Amino acid sequence: MVGNRFKRWGGVILILSFLILVLFHRELEITRQLQGVFWGSVAILLFGLWDDWRNLSWKTQLLFQGFLVALLIFFGFQIDVFRGLNEVVFRLDGIMWQGVSVLSVVFVFFWVTSIINAVNWLDGVDSSMGAVALVGGLSILAVSFFPEVNQPAVGILASIFLGVMVAFLFFNFPPAKVEAGTSGSYFVGFILATLAIIAGSKIITLMIVLLLPLLDFGRVIFLRYKSGESIFKKDKRHLHYQLRDKGWQDWQIFLAYFVFLGGVLVIYLLLPTREMRFGLLLVEAVLLWIVLDFYV
Repeated sequence: MVGNRFKRWGGVILILSFLILVLFHRELEITRQLQGVFWGSVAILLFGLWDDWRNLSWKTQLLFQGFLVALLIFFGFQIDVFRGLNEVVFRLDGIMWQGVSVLSVVFVFFWVTSIINAVNWLDGVDSSMGAVALVGGLSILAVSFFPEVNQPAVGILASIFLGVMVAFLFFNFPPAKVEAGTSGSYFVGFILATLAIIAGSKIITLMIVLLLPLLDFGRVIFLRYKSGESIFKKDKRHLHYQLRDKGWQDWQIFLAYFVFLGGVLVIYLLLPTREMRFGLLLVEAVLLWIVLDFYV
Protein backbone atom coordinates (compact mmCIF):
# COMPACT_ATOMS: atom_id res chain seq x y z
CA MET A 1 0.00 0.00 0.00
CA VAL A 2 2.74 2.43 0.98
CA GLY A 3 4.71 1.60 -2.17
CA ASN A 4 1.73 2.33 -4.38
CA ARG A 5 1.19 5.65 -2.68
CA PHE A 6 4.78 6.71 -3.23
CA LYS A 7 4.52 5.63 -6.87
CA ARG A 8 1.84 8.30 -7.31
CA TRP A 9 4.20 11.04 -6.14
CA GLY A 10 5.62 11.64 -9.59
CA GLY A 11 3.56 14.81 -9.69
CA VAL A 12 5.50 16.14 -6.70
CA ILE A 13 8.78 15.99 -8.63
CA LEU A 14 7.01 17.44 -11.67
CA ILE A 15 5.79 20.48 -9.73
CA LEU A 16 9.00 21.05 -7.76
CA SER A 17 11.08 20.90 -10.95
CA PHE A 18 8.82 23.44 -12.63
CA LEU A 19 8.86 25.83 -9.66
CA ILE A 20 12.63 25.67 -9.22
CA LEU A 21 13.26 26.34 -12.90
CA VAL A 22 10.82 29.26 -12.85
CA LEU A 23 12.39 30.81 -9.75
CA PHE A 24 15.96 30.57 -11.05
CA HIS A 25 15.33 31.58 -14.66
CA ARG A 26 17.28 34.81 -15.07
CA GLU A 27 15.16 36.31 -17.85
CA LEU A 28 11.76 35.56 -16.37
CA GLU A 29 10.12 38.50 -14.62
CA ILE A 30 7.99 37.40 -11.68
CA THR A 31 4.79 39.32 -12.47
CA ARG A 32 1.68 39.33 -10.32
CA GLN A 33 0.00 36.71 -12.52
CA LEU A 34 3.08 34.52 -12.40
CA GLN A 35 2.96 34.76 -8.61
CA GLY A 36 -0.58 33.38 -8.84
CA VAL A 37 0.65 30.46 -10.96
CA PHE A 38 3.49 29.85 -8.49
CA TRP A 39 1.39 29.83 -5.32
CA GLY A 40 -1.39 27.90 -7.02
CA SER A 41 1.14 25.23 -7.97
CA VAL A 42 2.41 25.08 -4.38
CA ALA A 43 -1.15 24.68 -3.12
CA ILE A 44 -1.78 21.89 -5.67
CA LEU A 45 1.37 20.08 -4.55
CA LEU A 46 0.25 20.07 -0.92
CA PHE A 47 -3.38 19.25 -1.68
CA GLY A 48 -2.39 16.49 -4.09
CA LEU A 49 -0.28 14.79 -1.44
CA TRP A 50 -3.19 15.02 0.98
CA ASP A 51 -5.63 13.56 -1.55
CA ASP A 52 -3.31 10.73 -2.62
CA TRP A 53 -2.87 9.81 1.04
CA ARG A 54 -6.44 10.24 2.28
CA ASN A 55 -8.55 9.86 -0.91
CA LEU A 56 -10.61 13.00 -0.28
CA SER A 57 -14.26 13.38 -1.28
CA TRP A 58 -15.36 15.14 -4.48
CA LYS A 59 -16.81 17.95 -2.33
CA THR A 60 -13.41 18.67 -0.78
CA GLN A 61 -11.77 18.56 -4.21
CA LEU A 62 -14.32 20.97 -5.69
CA LEU A 63 -13.89 23.29 -2.72
CA PHE A 64 -10.14 23.31 -3.29
CA GLN A 65 -10.64 24.08 -6.98
CA GLY A 66 -12.79 27.04 -5.95
CA PHE A 67 -9.93 28.18 -3.73
CA LEU A 68 -7.55 27.99 -6.70
CA VAL A 69 -9.86 30.19 -8.76
CA ALA A 70 -10.15 32.70 -5.91
CA LEU A 71 -6.34 32.74 -5.70
CA LEU A 72 -6.08 33.45 -9.42
CA ILE A 73 -8.62 36.26 -9.24
CA PHE A 74 -6.68 37.77 -6.34
CA PHE A 75 -3.52 37.75 -8.48
CA GLY A 76 -5.20 39.53 -11.38
CA PHE A 77 -6.50 36.76 -13.62
CA GLN A 78 -9.49 37.96 -15.60
CA ILE A 79 -10.94 37.90 -19.11
CA ASP A 80 -12.62 41.10 -20.25
CA VAL A 81 -13.42 40.33 -23.89
CA PHE A 82 -13.78 37.49 -26.38
CA ARG A 83 -13.35 37.85 -30.10
CA GLY A 84 -15.61 35.63 -32.18
CA LEU A 85 -16.19 35.32 -35.90
CA ASN A 86 -16.01 38.47 -38.03
CA GLU A 87 -14.24 40.23 -35.15
CA VAL A 88 -17.45 40.27 -33.08
CA VAL A 89 -16.49 41.24 -29.54
CA PHE A 90 -18.19 39.70 -26.50
CA ARG A 91 -17.54 41.73 -23.38
CA LEU A 92 -17.46 40.19 -19.90
CA ASP A 93 -16.82 43.37 -17.95
CA GLY A 94 -20.37 44.73 -18.01
CA ILE A 95 -21.18 43.79 -14.42
CA MET A 96 -18.59 44.89 -11.90
CA TRP A 97 -18.37 44.23 -8.15
CA GLN A 98 -15.56 45.62 -6.00
CA GLY A 99 -13.62 46.34 -9.19
CA VAL A 100 -13.90 42.74 -10.43
CA SER A 101 -15.93 41.55 -13.42
CA VAL A 102 -18.58 39.11 -12.22
CA LEU A 103 -18.89 37.37 -15.60
CA SER A 104 -15.11 37.09 -15.81
CA VAL A 105 -15.00 35.36 -12.42
CA VAL A 106 -17.73 32.94 -13.50
CA PHE A 107 -15.92 32.13 -16.74
CA VAL A 108 -12.53 31.69 -15.07
CA PHE A 109 -14.14 29.35 -12.53
CA PHE A 110 -15.73 27.12 -15.17
CA TRP A 111 -12.67 27.26 -17.42
CA VAL A 112 -10.12 26.33 -14.74
CA THR A 113 -12.24 23.70 -12.97
CA SER A 114 -13.31 22.07 -16.25
CA ILE A 115 -9.73 21.79 -17.51
CA ILE A 116 -8.42 20.49 -14.17
CA ASN A 117 -11.11 17.82 -13.90
CA ALA A 118 -10.94 16.81 -17.57
CA VAL A 119 -7.16 16.32 -17.34
CA ASN A 120 -7.48 14.59 -13.96
CA TRP A 121 -10.00 12.09 -15.34
CA LEU A 122 -7.76 11.55 -18.36
CA ASP A 123 -5.00 10.23 -16.09
CA GLY A 124 -6.25 6.64 -16.05
CA VAL A 125 -3.88 5.09 -18.59
CA ASP A 126 -0.11 5.49 -18.53
CA SER A 127 1.00 8.57 -20.54
CA SER A 128 -2.47 9.46 -21.89
CA MET A 129 -2.43 12.66 -19.85
CA GLY A 130 1.15 13.24 -20.98
CA ALA A 131 0.15 13.21 -24.65
CA VAL A 132 -2.40 15.96 -24.08
CA ALA A 133 0.03 17.89 -21.86
CA LEU A 134 2.77 17.83 -24.50
CA VAL A 135 0.57 19.04 -27.34
CA GLY A 136 -1.07 21.57 -25.03
CA GLY A 137 2.32 22.94 -24.03
CA LEU A 138 3.35 23.13 -27.68
CA SER A 139 0.18 25.08 -28.49
CA ILE A 140 0.95 27.64 -25.78
CA LEU A 141 4.56 27.88 -26.95
CA ALA A 142 3.43 28.48 -30.54
CA VAL A 143 0.88 31.09 -29.42
CA SER A 144 3.60 33.04 -27.60
CA PHE A 145 5.16 33.80 -30.99
CA PHE A 146 1.92 35.18 -32.48
CA PRO A 147 2.31 38.91 -33.32
CA GLU A 148 -0.85 39.77 -31.37
CA VAL A 149 0.51 37.97 -28.30
CA ASN A 150 4.30 38.49 -28.46
CA GLN A 151 4.90 37.38 -24.89
CA PRO A 152 8.37 35.88 -24.41
CA ALA A 153 7.51 35.13 -20.77
CA VAL A 154 4.69 32.84 -21.89
CA GLY A 155 7.11 31.09 -24.22
CA ILE A 156 9.59 30.60 -21.38
CA LEU A 157 6.91 29.16 -19.10
CA ALA A 158 5.65 26.85 -21.84
CA SER A 159 9.23 25.70 -22.55
CA ILE A 160 9.83 24.94 -18.87
CA PHE A 161 6.52 23.08 -18.68
CA LEU A 162 7.38 21.03 -21.77
CA GLY A 163 10.82 20.24 -20.39
CA VAL A 164 9.55 18.86 -17.09
CA MET A 165 6.75 16.97 -18.87
CA VAL A 166 9.24 15.23 -21.19
CA ALA A 167 11.34 14.24 -18.15
CA PHE A 168 8.22 12.98 -16.37
CA LEU A 169 7.10 10.96 -19.40
CA PHE A 170 10.47 9.22 -19.46
CA PHE A 171 9.38 7.51 -16.23
CA ASN A 172 5.63 7.49 -16.90
CA PHE A 173 5.76 5.86 -20.34
CA PRO A 174 4.21 2.36 -20.29
CA PRO A 175 4.93 0.44 -18.20
CA ALA A 176 5.03 3.43 -15.83
CA LYS A 177 7.53 3.54 -13.00
CA VAL A 178 5.85 6.62 -11.51
CA GLU A 179 2.40 8.15 -11.79
CA ALA A 180 1.25 11.75 -11.71
CA GLY A 181 -1.20 11.34 -8.86
CA THR A 182 -3.64 14.07 -7.96
CA SER A 183 -0.90 16.69 -7.64
CA GLY A 184 0.46 15.98 -11.12
CA SER A 185 -2.85 15.83 -12.98
CA TYR A 186 -4.20 18.93 -11.20
CA PHE A 187 -0.95 20.76 -11.97
CA VAL A 188 -1.05 19.95 -15.69
CA GLY A 189 -4.65 21.15 -16.00
CA PHE A 190 -3.91 24.24 -13.91
CA ILE A 191 -0.86 25.25 -15.97
CA LEU A 192 -2.60 24.80 -19.32
CA ALA A 193 -5.68 26.72 -18.16
CA THR A 194 -3.74 29.64 -16.68
CA LEU A 195 -1.20 30.00 -19.49
CA ALA A 196 -4.04 30.20 -22.01
CA ILE A 197 -5.41 33.18 -20.08
CA ILE A 198 -2.02 34.86 -19.70
CA ALA A 199 -1.37 34.45 -23.44
CA GLY A 200 -3.99 37.03 -24.35
CA SER A 201 -6.94 34.71 -23.63
CA LYS A 202 -6.02 32.22 -26.37
CA ILE A 203 -8.79 29.91 -25.22
CA ILE A 204 -9.72 28.69 -28.71
CA THR A 205 -6.15 27.68 -29.51
CA LEU A 206 -5.92 25.49 -26.41
CA MET A 207 -9.43 24.15 -27.06
CA ILE A 208 -8.05 22.48 -30.21
CA VAL A 209 -5.94 20.31 -27.89
CA LEU A 210 -8.29 20.00 -24.92
CA LEU A 211 -11.43 19.22 -26.91
CA LEU A 212 -10.74 15.49 -26.60
CA PRO A 213 -10.60 15.32 -22.77
CA LEU A 214 -13.35 17.95 -22.42
CA LEU A 215 -15.80 16.07 -24.66
CA ASP A 216 -14.94 12.80 -22.93
CA PHE A 217 -15.41 14.53 -19.57
CA GLY A 218 -18.78 15.98 -20.55
CA ARG A 219 -20.06 12.79 -22.15
CA VAL A 220 -19.20 10.64 -19.13
CA ILE A 221 -20.97 13.11 -16.81
CA PHE A 222 -24.04 12.98 -19.07
CA LEU A 223 -24.04 9.16 -19.15
CA ARG A 224 -23.77 8.97 -15.37
CA TYR A 225 -26.59 11.47 -14.93
CA LYS A 226 -28.75 9.69 -17.50
CA SER A 227 -28.34 6.36 -15.69
CA GLY A 228 -29.26 7.94 -12.35
CA GLU A 229 -25.76 7.64 -10.90
CA SER A 230 -23.69 10.29 -9.19
CA ILE A 231 -21.76 12.30 -11.78
CA PHE A 232 -18.71 11.99 -9.50
CA LYS A 233 -18.82 8.19 -9.35
CA LYS A 234 -15.64 6.61 -10.68
CA ASP A 235 -16.10 4.15 -13.55
CA LYS A 236 -14.49 2.87 -16.76
CA ARG A 237 -16.58 4.84 -19.26
CA HIS A 238 -13.76 7.12 -20.38
CA LEU A 239 -12.39 6.72 -23.89
CA HIS A 240 -8.93 5.56 -22.79
CA TYR A 241 -10.45 2.76 -20.71
CA GLN A 242 -12.71 1.71 -23.58
CA LEU A 243 -9.77 1.62 -25.98
CA ARG A 244 -7.84 -0.53 -23.53
CA ASP A 245 -10.80 -2.91 -23.18
CA LYS A 246 -10.82 -3.31 -26.96
CA GLY A 247 -7.22 -4.48 -26.93
CA TRP A 248 -5.25 -1.25 -27.34
CA GLN A 249 -1.94 -1.09 -25.51
CA ASP A 250 -1.22 1.96 -23.34
CA TRP A 251 1.58 3.10 -25.67
CA GLN A 252 -0.79 2.88 -28.63
CA ILE A 253 -3.32 5.10 -26.83
CA PHE A 254 -0.56 7.62 -26.09
CA LEU A 255 0.59 7.60 -29.71
CA ALA A 256 -2.97 7.94 -31.08
CA TYR A 257 -3.71 10.90 -28.80
CA PHE A 258 -0.41 12.60 -29.54
CA VAL A 259 -0.54 12.15 -33.32
CA PHE A 260 -4.19 13.16 -33.67
CA LEU A 261 -4.02 16.22 -31.42
CA GLY A 262 -0.61 17.25 -32.75
CA GLY A 263 -1.83 16.95 -36.34
CA VAL A 264 -4.93 19.04 -35.65
CA LEU A 265 -2.78 21.67 -33.91
CA VAL A 266 -0.41 21.95 -36.88
CA ILE A 267 -3.34 22.39 -39.28
CA TYR A 268 -4.86 24.99 -36.94
CA LEU A 269 -1.65 27.02 -36.80
CA LEU A 270 -1.30 26.96 -40.60
CA LEU A 271 -4.82 28.23 -41.28
CA PRO A 272 -4.78 31.93 -42.23
CA THR A 273 -8.16 33.14 -40.92
CA ARG A 274 -10.15 33.02 -37.71
CA GLU A 275 -13.16 31.64 -39.62
CA MET A 276 -11.13 28.67 -40.87
CA ARG A 277 -9.85 27.96 -37.36
CA PHE A 278 -13.36 27.98 -35.92
CA GLY A 279 -14.38 25.65 -38.75
CA LEU A 280 -11.54 23.27 -37.89
CA LEU A 281 -12.65 23.26 -34.25
CA LEU A 282 -16.16 22.28 -35.37
CA VAL A 283 -14.86 19.49 -37.64
CA GLU A 284 -12.68 18.17 -34.82
CA ALA A 285 -15.65 18.18 -32.45
CA VAL A 286 -17.74 16.16 -34.91
CA LEU A 287 -14.97 13.62 -35.50
CA LEU A 288 -14.32 13.19 -31.79
CA TRP A 289 -18.03 12.82 -31.07
CA ILE A 290 -18.25 10.02 -33.66
CA VAL A 291 -15.29 8.27 -32.04
CA LEU A 292 -16.77 8.67 -28.55
CA ASP A 293 -20.17 7.48 -29.75
CA PHE A 294 -18.53 4.35 -31.21
CA TYR A 295 -16.27 3.42 -28.31
CA VAL A 296 -18.04 4.75 -25.20
